[in-house]
Amino acid sequence: MAGLYVHIPFCAQACTYCDFHFTTKLADRDRMVQAILIELKSALSHWKEETFTTLYFGGGTPSLLSTEALNEIASVAFSEADWALEEWTLEANPEDLNGPVLDKLKEAGVDRLSIGVQSFEPDVLQWMRRIHGADKAEEVVLNAAKAGFDHLSLDLIYGVPVGQKDRWEKDLQRALDLPVDHLSSYILTAEPKTLYGSQLSKGQLVPPPDSQVIQEYHQLCAATKAGGFEHYEVSNFARPGGHSQHNSAYWDGTPYLGIGPGAHSFKRPQRWWNGRSNAAYMKAAEESVFSNQSQTETLSTEDQFNEALITGLRRAQGIDPDVLKTTTGLDVRRQEALTGLLGSGKCEWHRERLRIPEDQWPMGDAITLDLMV
Repeated sequence: MAGLYVHIPFCAQACTYCDFHFTTKLADRDRMVQAILIELKSALSHWKEETFTTLYFGGGTPSLLSTEALNEIASVAFSEADWALEEWTLEANPEDLNGPVLDKLKEAGVDRLSIGVQSFEPDVLQWMRRIHGADKAEEVVLNAAKAGFDHLSLDLIYGVPVGQKDRWEKDLQRALDLPVDHLSSYILTAEPKTLYGSQLSKGQLVPPPDSQVIQEYHQLCAATKAGGFEHYEVSNFARPGGHSQHNSAYWDGTPYLGIGPGAHSFKRPQRWWNGRSNAAYMKAAEESVFSNQSQTETLSTEDQFNEALITGLRRAQGIDPDVLKTTTGLDVRRQEALTGLLGSGKCEWHRERLRIPEDQWPMGDAITLDLMV
C-alpha cells in the first residue's frame, strides 16, 4: 500500500499565520500543472511494485486549479500506477466551491473534501486574512453534502490572539451543527516568516496565555466527544467512518510519494523532498533533471525509532512496542524516562500499546522527546 500526495502551490491570498509553500502569483498555474504531470510520470515509473490506495491534493489551495486540470493530474496518476483507490481528498477553500464545481469534482471521483474554514467569527476571519465569510462556509458545506460527497472535513484553528472570549465555543458549535464527519483542529503557532510572527516580534500583538490555549483544547475535546467524534490523533477528530485514511498512513509508516514543489516522499529507510522554489521546480521538469531538485536522507535505525515515536504517540492508539522493536531493533520499554512518564500520568499502557493520554496531548512533543534516543 502507498499514498500519493500532490502539492498545488497557489493561494489567492496569504493568510496571517501560514508558512506552507505557496505563491499568490497565479499566472503560472498552467505551466505548473504541466510540470507536475512530468514529475508524476517520471516518479511513478519507480513505484511499479506499490499499490496506491489514497490520493490527496494539498497545498496551497488545490481548488484554485480548474476541475479540468485536477482531472488531468488524477488521470495520469491512475494510468501510470497500480491502484486500489479507497480515498480521494481535495483541500479547498469555501469561496472556490460553487455548485457546478462541486458537481464536477463529485463526477470526477473526489469523495472527500477538506474545507479550510478556520473560524466562523468575522473579526477572526478578517485578522486571518481569509477571503470567505461564515455564511459562505456554511452554505458550501451544506451544498457539498447535498451533492453527495461521502466525507466532509473542516479545518479550525484555536489559540488565536483576537476575537471575543466565547468565540471558540461558538466556532465549535457552528462546526458541529454541520453535516461533517471529520474535524482537523490546530493550535495556532507563530512562525517567524509569517505576518503573525512579525506582529508578535514588533509587539503589535500578544499571544494568548497557555491557560487559554489549554482551556480551548479541553473545550474542543468535550464538544467533539458530545458530538459523536473520536479523537483519534492529536489534531484530528472523526465520526464513525470519517477517519482520514491518507493522513493516517503518514502516522503508521506507510510509504507515500509526494509530487510538486516542496513535496516530501517516504519509503523506509529513505525520505526525499523537492525544493520549495516554483521557478526551479518548473525548470527542472521541463529539462527532466529532477535529481537536481530533490534532496534525500537515509534514516538510521535511531532515526526510524524516533520518527515512529513522533508519529505514533500523536495517535490515540499509540505505538506497539513489539512492532517498533522488530522494525528498528530498539525497545521503548527500556527507555529510562518511561517509568517516570508512566508514574506521572504523561504516558499510559492501553491494550498493550504505549500512548499519551488525551489530556496530556498538548504537551506531547516534550513527552515524546524524553523517550527518543
